[in-house]
Amino acid sequence: MQYNHNIEKLFRQHYRKMYLIARIFLGDEEESRDIVSEVFADVLSRPEVLNRGNTEGYLAVCVRNRCLNAISRTKVAERMKRSLVLDTDINVSETHNDIMKRIDCETDKLDEMLEYIETSLSPQTCRIITMHYRQKMTYNQIALQLDISEAAVYKHLAHGVKALRKHFNP
Repeated sequence: MQYNHNIEKLFRQHYRKMYLIARIFLGDEEESRDIVSEVFADVLSRPEVLNRGNTEGYLAVCVRNRCLNAISRTKVAERMKRSLVLDTDINVSETHNDIMKRIDCETDKLDEMLEYIETSLSPQTCRIITMHYRQKMTYNQIALQLDISEAAVYKHLAHGVKALRKHFNP
């Protein structure tokens, strides 16, 4: 009974911080809740892990590792989907001119998106989107360079992507 009370206390004390860690990694509320719940369920089933000195650090590492595993599984699934789409998209009878027209059309769409980002979003959101998607910087790298929190980086990216979707996919 005392052990369950300790788990409940740990859950109340650390859940929010662990959830924020998962959200930063995954960007998805539901998946983040699932990951954190799995970590606490694992702790509940293995009481010996609580005999460590730094409980919060241990929980954070567990959440991080589960998030990285989830991201890895997602990337593999996305690569598989892309390869299947590529196989079906190839049209052998397409002429060089048809292919060039498709490329030009996609380039025009990208130019529109870039112009929208630069003219319609705040300078900070534009800067963060550029750093993340064009310069391939991580949330942590952006946060350090701009002297803001990783959560703020996430919020700017989420806002920017939401605005793009709303504008280009009404």
